[in-house]
Amino acid sequence: MFEKYFEPILEKQEEVDYVKARERADFFMDNFEFVKEEEIVKIDPKRIKDNVPIFISPGWGVSPNSQKETLEVIADKERRVVTVDFIREQILKDKEDDGLQIAELQKSLAIVQALEKSGLEKVDAIGHSEGGLNLVIAAMLYPEKFRNIVLVAPAGITGKESYLNLIKRFTIDEGMEEMRSIANNMNSFYEYFKNLSKYFIKNVSLSKQEIKEMSESDILEMTKVLKQKGVGIGVVCGVNDKVFPIENVINRVNASNLDHFISTKGNHGSFIFNKEHALLAENILSNMRRE
Repeated sequence: MFEKYFEPILEKQEEVDYVKARERADFFMDNFEFVKEEEIVKIDPKRIKDNVPIFISPGWGVSPNSQKETLEVIADKERRVVTVDFIREQILKDKEDDGLQIAELQKSLAIVQALEKSGLEKVDAIGHSEGGLNLVIAAMLYPEKFRNIVLVAPAGITGKESYLNLIKRFTIDEGMEEMRSIANNMNSFYEYFKNLSKYFIKNVSLSKQEIKEMSESDILEMTKVLKQKGVGIGVVCGVNDKVFPIENVINRVNASNLDHFISTKGNHGSFIFNKEHALLAENILSNMRRE
C-alpha cells in the first residue's frame, strides 16, 4: 500500500544503477574487442522493404553456418540481416563480489560492437534461446540501438532455476524431441549437433559459466524495464519446447513485460529447423513496425 510513496525513490535508484552500468559497459567497449570484423555476417537482399536491418542473436552453440538457411529465409523477406559468430574466449574476468553475468555480458557487448562496426545506428532484432538473453542485456545497456525485439524460446523465460535441470532438459529431453520430429525443412540437425559439441569443448569453463548464468536469469524482469524504455518486445514459444516448457511460461507473461506473446506448434530448436518459425519471427517484427 505504500509503493506509490517510494516510486520516485525507486525510479531514481534505477536510473543511477543504469548510468553506472552504462559507464562500465562503455569502458569495456573502449578497451576490449569482443567481435572481429570477420566474425560479423551480413546478408543484403536485392530489394529492401525496411531501412532498419534485423540483427539475429543465435542460440547457444549455434554458428552462422549451422543456421545459414534461417538467415536466408529472413533476408528473402527483403530485410537486411546481421549476425555474429561469438568467440570462445573469456575476455572479461569474473570477480566474486561483482554480481555481474560476465559470460552473457561479453556476448551482449559483442552484439553492440558488431552494430557499431557495421555502421548501424538502430536495428530490429531476433534472439533465440541464449541469444534472447544476451540480446536483452545489450538492449538494456544500449536501448537507443534497438527498435523492436522478438525473442524465440528465450533463456530465462521460465525464471531462475536449477543449473542441472536446465542441462538435462537441453541435452536429453530436447535432443530426443528434435530427433523425433525430424520433419525439418531447414538446416542440418547433424551440423547443428556437431557444432554444439565443438562449442562446448572449445572452452568448457566458459560453457559452464554461460549455462549457469542462463539458469540464474529471469528475462521477463528485464523486458519489463525495456518496455519502459520504449523498446517493443514480442515472444514466441513452441508448445513442444522441452527446454522451457510452455506450462511454465504461460502464467508469467503479461502486458507489463511484453507487447506480444505467441505460442505455436514447435520445439525449442524450431527457429533453426523450421521455415515457418523464422517467417513468424520476421512477420511479428514487421507488424510491430507498423504499430
